[in-house]
Amino acid sequence: MPQGPVWRVVGAAESAAIGEALAAGRPYRNLAPTLEGPGHRACMLYASMVCPYLARPNARRGMSATEPDEMTAHVVRGAVRGAMGAVVGFGEYEYAVTGSQVLFRFLDVVEFLPHDTADAHLDALRAELARVTE
Repeated sequence: MPQGPVWRVVGAAESAAIGEALAAGRPYRNLAPTLEGPGHRACMLYASMVCPYLARPNARRGMSATEPDEMTAHVVRGAVRGAMGAVVGFGEYEYAVTGSQVLFRFLDVVEFLPHDTADAHLDALRAELARVTE
């Protein structure tokens, strides 16, 4: 992915933190690195709708992390996504390559699209696809 705006889908805890920061007029940076890489806007809108865990607050994870560590300990079979998720656009991102993984941090929120159920993003996805194919 080139530098510039990138998107990702976030779960309840990060969605709440971003929403609170924006409501208070504070910048948001996810200082804790994540294994989840950036994506295109259309791809993340689509992912938020087709992945059951991302799409619905009552959906549960189907699998646990194979070898849990500090980055993946939260990936537990049966864990619920929780109240609000969001598709979030960031102005830029940073990454680091370690011996066994690539870690990402995201900076400068440029778009915040919270959802209870991700079908709320259907009109945004249709508009994005129409814009991209023009």
